[in-house]
Amino acid sequence: MASNEKYTILYGRLSQEDTQKTNKTDDSNSIQNQKLLLEKYAAEKGFTNTLFLYDDGYSGTNFNRPGWQHVMELMENGQVETLIVKDMSRLGREYLQVGQYTELIFPSYGVRFIAVNDGVDSLYESTNDFTPFRNLMNEFYAKDCSKKGRSVVRLKAETGTRVSSRPRYGYMKDPADPKRHMVPDPETAPVVRYIFDLCVSGKGPAQIAKQLKKDKIPTPGYSYYQKHGVELTGVDITRPYNWSTNTVAGILEDETYLGHTINLKSTTLSFKNKKRIERPESEQLRFENTHEALVTQQTWEIVQDIRKHKRRRANMAEQNIFSGLVYCLDCGGTMVLHRAHTMDAVKNNFMCSTYKKKGKDICSAHYIREQELNAILLDDIRRVTHFARQNELRFAEHIRKKQGKEAQQEIAMLQKKIDTMQKRQAELTKLFKRLYEDSVLGRIPDEQYRILSQEYTTEQKEIQEQLPAMEVRLQELKDSSSNIARFIENAKRYSEIPELTAEILRIFIKRVEVGERAEKYSRTAPQEVRIYYRDIGLVDELPENVADSLKEEIPNEVA
Repeated sequence: MASNEKYTILYGRLSQEDTQKTNKTDDSNSIQNQKLLLEKYAAEKGFTNTLFLYDDGYSGTNFNRPGWQHVMELMENGQVETLIVKDMSRLGREYLQVGQYTELIFPSYGVRFIAVNDGVDSLYESTNDFTPFRNLMNEFYAKDCSKKGRSVVRLKAETGTRVSSRPRYGYMKDPADPKRHMVPDPETAPVVRYIFDLCVSGKGPAQIAKQLKKDKIPTPGYSYYQKHGVELTGVDITRPYNWSTNTVAGILEDETYLGHTINLKSTTLSFKNKKRIERPESEQLRFENTHEALVTQQTWEIVQDIRKHKRRRANMAEQNIFSGLVYCLDCGGTMVLHRAHTMDAVKNNFMCSTYKKKGKDICSAHYIREQELNAILLDDIRRVTHFARQNELRFAEHIRKKQGKEAQQEIAMLQKKIDTMQKRQAELTKLFKRLYEDSVLGRIPDEQYRILSQEYTTEQKEIQEQLPAMEVRLQELKDSSSNIARFIENAKRYSEIPELTAEILRIFIKRVEVGERAEKYSRTAPQEVRIYYRDIGLVDELPENVADSLKEEIPNEVA
């Protein structure tokens, strides 16, 4: 191009909506056909020094497109004389922005604008009279396409069909049913299991990400690029092993790996703004057992327990394997592990967090050394698991008898509370409606409406916070039989426990409560430590032999 000769830009655009029309044979909007039409028009009208630029697969509702950005860069540099498009919709479908370009931006750069099929030419003012109406209709078209697309997605979502275009990391499309079903990916499914196992062993997301990088395991984005040759937005293919903490945390909290499908988890702000936002849980659709799980229910529960009590790791050489497990028997507060570089490891100790924060007037120290607690737990886990392995039936019966009466009482109590709260929740909804009507009709003063409304809102919020936890606990109690079997299976799997590890703790222990010593400041005075096992709860005395077991059963048989 001569130094003073400007370009005639021929611009084309094709969106995904254009390629998904009902009439698949209509390819008039294809990039190739747009190019041919524009080149023919330019040649017939005597336009020279043409340059064809395009965006393939980009929506017209925004102008953040690479081809268009190139057009604007040339325009800003004063290198464009004329811009020609097939029709106004190829320029864009957001009428305010399109109007801004045609009415303000193009004239400010001295650029002539032509839309061939719409008969628009900025050189002739009379051709521009209906341009705003065309822009508005183009936006209506985009909005209608978006509305129809959302309806189709919701319909699929409500049937439990997977609606995402790509299978979740760890899975691949089922060759037998690629549009509706997914199966474990032999390459990435083991990585997902590895991530969950690392969490169970006591590592947090940051540590797991570091380990994956060390093991040179490709990130989800890079794995997709390797298989399909497509670079996903935000993925740096020059750093294939650069796992982020957020990516790991997202995997650990994703129920997809339990075999469940959660549809409508997120949406966009509007058909113009494509920023994704999370939907409230109440608006999401949940379907269980829709595909093969990659992790067991037990592993999932352990990981979620760990994630509930997630803490920033202290800058110490050794991780606290008891994190989120140890509590004060009296006030229920967490027990804080105190370590210091200035003292021997044998002196590492736990202390009640309430005592440390609020002093002795609220609670006492409940001091216990880390090594001492470690020894108590290791000994008790060995005791209970040994009995479970050697006497499966007796162990199960003993736990059932112990839990039976207590569990039934708790089940009845929880069920009653849940029923009452659900009933109250329904009442509050009716009260809100009545209160609003009274306010609108002037039956009650505004101040009274404000006070009552605030009271109802607070009560409703409390119910919404408490109800889910109660329902989960109720289900746990009802599932106690299967939980006992799961505990016995774990006892068999870990037949030898040479030391206490984070993995052993998380698999067997749900909660540990440390009491105060019978005599304060005495290292020899007895101290109660309650150990609540995962799946079976508190286990105190176990029958030592067959005779003891029979003695337990005699009174019941006589009765």
